[in-house]
Amino acid sequence: MSRPVLALSVRPIAAAIFILWLLAGVAIFIMPATFYALTPGVRLFGPFNAHFIRDVALVYVASGVVGLYGLRTADKPLCIAAAGWSCLHAVFHLHMWIERGHPCDGIFLFDLAFVIAPPFLVVSLVWLAGVRRADQ
Repeated sequence: MSRPVLALSVRPIAAAIFILWLLAGVAIFIMPATFYALTPGVRLFGPFNAHFIRDVALVYVASGVVGLYGLRTADKPLCIAAAGWSCLHAVFHLHMWIERGHPCDGIFLFDLAFVIAPPFLVVSLVWLAGVRRADQ
């Protein structure tokens, strides 16, 4: 019996993003102080808080795992749901950028590349992808 798969062109890109979320989440969980010290803009929002940073890390781990499972089973709604938190997180970062006066600085460029674009890319690709049987 064959299983459904997402269009081949979508899977590598979405998988790469889900894997990056998973690995980033693990790294952030293990090294929250390093994340706090190296991530542009984080210090603007208060002092170091390992508990909060690890909470965020675990959401990234969950998003990565669930997204990879969604790709494996060709479950488009599951893939989109896996990116849901990251989409909301991206909207929050856009809101912060607007509140900061729309600067095109290192914080915004970092956010655009690593926080804002990836979840919307995943949702767009998966939403538009066709589903086919593995034996086709």
